[in-house]
Amino acid sequence: MKEIVNKNLITLKCVLFCFLAGIGCIYPFLPLHMLSVGLDRAEARLISAVTPCIALLGPAVLGPLIDKLSVGRGSTGGSSGPSGSGKLLRIITALCLILSALFYSLLLAVPYTERHEARRPQVLFMCDADGGYVMQEVCTEGMRCNRWDGQKSGVLAVGACEYGCADENMTWVMKPFTTTSTTTTMSPLYNSVANYTTPVVLVTEEPEDDAEFEINPPHLCYNGQCLVYMQHEKRLRVPLSLLAPEMPEDNSTDENNWCTYRTAGPSKCIVPADRLQEINPDGGECKAAVRCQVLDPYDEPDGVLANAECRLVIGDPLFADIWPTAALALLGAACVIATRETSLGRGDVGRQLAFGTLGLAIFPPLAGLAASEMPDTPYLVPFLLHALFMLIGALILIVDSHMPLSTPEWWWHTATGVLTMPMNAVRRYGAETAAIFAVVVLLGTLWSGIDAYLPWTVLELNGTSVSAGLTLTAGALPAVPALWWAEAVVDYIGHSNVYIAAFTFYCLRYTALAYSTTYTWVIVSELLEVFTLSLVWVTSVLYFRHLVPRKYTATGQALPVIAHFCLGRCIGAIVSGMVTLEQSIESSRNVYRALGVLALLCSCVYLALYHLLLAPRCASPAAPPPTHLLQGLNSNGASNGSYAPMRVYHEERSRKGHFRY
Repeated sequence: MKEIVNKNLITLKCVLFCFLAGIGCIYPFLPLHMLSVGLDRAEARLISAVTPCIALLGPAVLGPLIDKLSVGRGSTGGSSGPSGSGKLLRIITALCLILSALFYSLLLAVPYTERHEARRPQVLFMCDADGGYVMQEVCTEGMRCNRWDGQKSGVLAVGACEYGCADENMTWVMKPFTTTSTTTTMSPLYNSVANYTTPVVLVTEEPEDDAEFEINPPHLCYNGQCLVYMQHEKRLRVPLSLLAPEMPEDNSTDENNWCTYRTAGPSKCIVPADRLQEINPDGGECKAAVRCQVLDPYDEPDGVLANAECRLVIGDPLFADIWPTAALALLGAACVIATRETSLGRGDVGRQLAFGTLGLAIFPPLAGLAASEMPDTPYLVPFLLHALFMLIGALILIVDSHMPLSTPEWWWHTATGVLTMPMNAVRRYGAETAAIFAVVVLLGTLWSGIDAYLPWTVLELNGTSVSAGLTLTAGALPAVPALWWAEAVVDYIGHSNVYIAAFTFYCLRYTALAYSTTYTWVIVSELLEVFTLSLVWVTSVLYFRHLVPRKYTATGQALPVIAHFCLGRCIGAIVSGMVTLEQSIESSRNVYRALGVLALLCSCVYLALYHLLLAPRCASPAAPPPTHLLQGLNSNGASNGSYAPMRVYHEERSRKGHFRY
């Protein structure tokens, strides 16, 4: 009776179990953790979009590096000599797991109780006979003044403008304003004049009946134009360009805790003589100036200070994702190498992934339960569980020197010991590899469009951390039996048909999410992930196993990781993040509807292109048995008169390696 479990692959299964369990303990809680440390949703979306771009460095560098270093060592198929032990692949993969545990654990160093919302310092606009400048209060969180190269152009909304005497001690500058301002946007007042000393008052609407017409109101002159501030207007939008303060002479933050941004163009404010008499009746020393309160400096549309808020980011989560993606690519290569491929065109890759998926199904809700039971440090246990599983997996890789990661010989064994054609004799085409890479990028985009911010959607539907973890369980449990028989299923259905079906099921998933009003519909959508992620992933592993030559096995397995979990994840996070901060559920539903339509269109286009154009032209023709090999065997058999070789070519009608792509 054929054994169900290959004893030589037990440790590899354990490594995959630990790896996917560790990913499951942390992945659904990363978006929630970013909010818990004080980041707003816009910042969390930015991190979610940038992180995958940095994460692709792992597989992009380590995959080719391992293939290059493996030449002559027998690790990934680069040697024509005797097989090696695969030590290089094991050690590098273990190192990636250790670094993943380390970098994600560093996120626990973010001080939960000390992290505050971004401060919004007070901003003033000052203008005198020498020029105009913007003054911003320095952040009290260890930040210095914002700096940039060249000029920064935008709009400054000002109000409560008034005359006064500026002194070195900033006595008048720090006094409360005598008038109040509103946040209602009004039309700016322009007056193009050649001489700053003779401004003309222009208004866009009549003052209210009970408002007294102001005599000699403040004039803000910049680049040959004067804008007149009237008290009844309350708000004036001033277009200008600012220069960043120089370091450190022009920025006396140590003395008065204010940053000074001077205008890039010529500017001045002239104080009329009668107003000078009012503000300086004693006739003492007075540097006449105009000061204005800056309204909504960080929220004003096209505001020149839109990105000048205080920021205090402790720790850097961006580089943590490099190591799990690199480990995923190397573990994919390990599965391909360890399982080998039989003359039937199948190895045992799916069963390894099925066993590992059990970890993804079991531990996320348990980590979520621990998070909900510890409100003071909610994500301590998930991060520690991630580190624990990664370290256990690394330990197994380091200790087990008998893990079958040595390169296959030039021939491939079958269960009965019959010889077959070498896989590297099959022609591969770069164009097909690029096309499948693009398809996997698109599938990764659709996957990330759902999963990148799904925990936020769960919470907005009155879910909990346990509910967020159960979404992974719902997607992983049906995947276990599907992956167990994945290679036979994929070979029967055809690789491209699996991709076409995935696009169709993405349409169904997005439709369910677009019209979901309860958590139940989220779970229903996740149950369909077996068709959109699990089968897609094992199909990609198998497809690139055939497309890429054996000596580039690690590079070949890095390609789907880069396509799906790096580039696709980045694009999906950007597209799915294009929702307003207010009414985010409704905005998300609109994005889901759009992506559902996109998935259906992709399915139809792929179906038409493949079955009407590519399949008829590129189908492998019928071929006789591999006669050059059989002739050698027949001559062998003639010597004893009793040997009759078995047929070893694929499906008895096509050349070895021609599968249902």
